[in-house]
Amino acid sequence: MNKPQPETLQLNCDTFGGHAAHWKILTQTPEQEVSLWLHQALDTASSPMGLCQTEADLPTDVWLLNGLHSTIQIAQIVTVENNRPQCLKTAFPIFQSPYQFNAKIARILACPTSHEAVLQVELENGSVIYGYDTLYAVNQQQYRADTCYTIEIAAWAYELEAVPNKETMLIEDAAAIRHHRALNDILAQHHGETPDNLQECLAAWQPQSPEDEMPVTLDISKMVAYLYGDTLGQEDEAWFQGDIVGKGNIQFMDKILTFYDVAIMREDKITPIILRLIAPEQTKAFEIGDYIRGNLWIQFKIYVTNTP
Repeated sequence: MNKPQPETLQLNCDTFGGHAAHWKILTQTPEQEVSLWLHQALDTASSPMGLCQTEADLPTDVWLLNGLHSTIQIAQIVTVENNRPQCLKTAFPIFQSPYQFNAKIARILACPTSHEAVLQVELENGSVIYGYDTLYAVNQQQYRADTCYTIEIAAWAYELEAVPNKETMLIEDAAAIRHHRALNDILAQHHGETPDNLQECLAAWQPQSPEDEMPVTLDISKMVAYLYGDTLGQEDEAWFQGDIVGKGNIQFMDKILTFYDVAIMREDKITPIILRLIAPEQTKAFEIGDYIRGNLWIQFKIYVTNTP
């Protein structure tokens, strides 16, 4: 028996926003260069299959065309009628990333008219990551609920900055202070391991002295954090802080761009989530081991169902 599709919420395309800001990561003059790139990409375009096993599985009302023989490519979504192209709905840059993780699709935020979607995916520990689905145009009928997929993750970065050394944050909220003190005590009692009944332990914890209720100063300079966007349909626009574990250069047209491999999630009992991000040309250079933060447009590609 076929599994149902994941929960899908259909949104107005205006909710997603456009790709103008994303093109500006590649060029400071998108109005002059992007249209030329689109034409060049069509000369070498091919249609990815995604999760489709045969051409018969592909949608008949849309084409997804990926072009340019390079690490960075251009994707174009074209509506089709009677096997003839009708209208370019949207176009966006993509690139190949070596990083993947396994997750289930919890929810799909989709725009039917442009064949675009943002996926909410859930890791085995319940953590959630959102990403723009670069293969949704071909995969839209293939996704199934309660199915684990191997997901390639990449990102385009804006406004990156170095995290100052020894940067601190003062916690004065009573509930946050309690949570911090309780968590530290519980981890210490369990030799640094998170107990299976963590929530019960947190609820049962009680302060042992007045100091346990005093404000807490945290060193956040070595923090790894990911916050997805708070606008419906734009959760793929995220904020992060993390450490650089790899670095290199990618050429696109006449431009040399820098990529960074960065951890955005390090949590107990799961493999760290690392993604490759590309930064604009004018971005200040960072080095492996540095902690950086900024805004990301996260992209997913799903080719593989990860069956146990």
